[in-house]
Amino acid sequence: MEGTTLIIVALLIVLVSLWLSFSKSSLKGLPGPWTNGLPIIGSLPIMTSKPFVKLTELSKEFGPVYRLRLGSIDVVVITDFETMKEAFAKDAFMGRPPDSPFELAQETIEIGAINGIHWKDQRRFSLHMLRDLGFGKTRMEEHMKEEILELLERISDQEGKPVKHSILLAPSMSNNIVSLLFGKRLKYDDPVRERLDHLVREVGLLAGSASWQLFFPWLRAVMSTFNIGNNGKLFRCIHEEKKYCRKEIQEHEATLDPNNVRDFVDGYLLEIQRKSDDPNSTFTREVLIDLSRSFFGAGSETVRTTVDWMLLVCVTYPEVQKKIHSEIDEVIGQDRFPTWNDRLSMPFTEAAIAELMRWKTSVPLNLMRYTLEDTELKGYFIPKHTRVLSVTWAVDHDTRLWGKDVYEYRPERFLSQDGSKFVRPEYAIPFSIGKRSCPGESLAKIEVFLYFVAILQKFEVFLPPGKQVDLEGELGIGLQPKIQEICFKRRHCER
Repeated sequence: MEGTTLIIVALLIVLVSLWLSFSKSSLKGLPGPWTNGLPIIGSLPIMTSKPFVKLTELSKEFGPVYRLRLGSIDVVVITDFETMKEAFAKDAFMGRPPDSPFELAQETIEIGAINGIHWKDQRRFSLHMLRDLGFGKTRMEEHMKEEILELLERISDQEGKPVKHSILLAPSMSNNIVSLLFGKRLKYDDPVRERLDHLVREVGLLAGSASWQLFFPWLRAVMSTFNIGNNGKLFRCIHEEKKYCRKEIQEHEATLDPNNVRDFVDGYLLEIQRKSDDPNSTFTREVLIDLSRSFFGAGSETVRTTVDWMLLVCVTYPEVQKKIHSEIDEVIGQDRFPTWNDRLSMPFTEAAIAELMRWKTSVPLNLMRYTLEDTELKGYFIPKHTRVLSVTWAVDHDTRLWGKDVYEYRPERFLSQDGSKFVRPEYAIPFSIGKRSCPGESLAKIEVFLYFVAILQKFEVFLPPGKQVDLEGELGIGLQPKIQEICFKRRHCER
């Protein structure tokens, strides 16, 4: 009897999938590969381990806007800068799909606080709150200085030895965002902090590997329910991160003082109180938990990944490291701690960082968008509730924008002809573009610059004997460098 039931269920799944595959698509005016017509799976078989490369290749045949049917779901793919710029300036493209891999709370989904148009209110408040806390100001730099100085001491303890530098970097960088969110820092050897850093990296990698399940809603529901495979691991990691955020928020509620706003959570809790009589408010405790987890993950991992890549660039291209060392010595010297304003006199260093963000695209596939109303794009009708995927990697490797040598690392792309000025073209978009670009962009830029320059001010980096750099990277939410070892050598003896 059990076997018969399983067969019937399997047949029903196949029949439903076939119906979904053959049902009329409101996106049929858009070009796309013939594999879109394959029952059940659609174009998934033509995807590779580097989907951002495959999607870019498809654009050469079907143009910068095309349709891809993945499983039972249609996706509009955008691969060129001008189209992204046009689309993401519109409110219609501001949504996120309800079936996010990040397991948002049901309340967050229902009120559209993060996925819907109400994200505007959340973003506006978040930026205002972060600015009040010193976001992008000198006092934020002072806090970072404390973290960086401790990091430099830890690097000194490992001088000359092969060390997994990404593991050294992670605690320091996540402390910056933890301080903004929760008003405190965690010690390097705190088991809680070590666990949180592990969770952040795992979520980044697992979200990418489990994302294919979004195109098979019925399968994802089964795997989520029974915690199967990477989807189950991702769910458990996110649940653990949320548990930490929930505990911190409970402690803040117990000690909340309207006259002493200590951090982001305090500010948000007070905003919940202020809007308690507004039936349309999207400021709730569950949204705060989701928002805190999101900020913690994104704010910790993006900066670490970029500095990690930059150190690998320096061991791979010694001439780049030498130029940066020269610029540091000339502008800052060996004794004064770097400041954000120093970048104005360090064009090559800025160019080196910007080129890294292009060369190893921070987020090759932008987080999926979801249209909130019927709209048009490049003459094509795009109905409400359509998933839209922009391929940032395609923009970063567009030969029409960057020249034929797009696969080479060349900082000079971001310099004026005489090399004296840093020049950032508008199509350099490591933090996305438009109304939902990364709200933490200014903080991330400051952190990357200060951490990277402070490390190279004191140290030379090189490979352990007999080792080679692996520059392939691992695709999760972003393109992360693989964990590997480098060596640090102090550049100048202490006086």
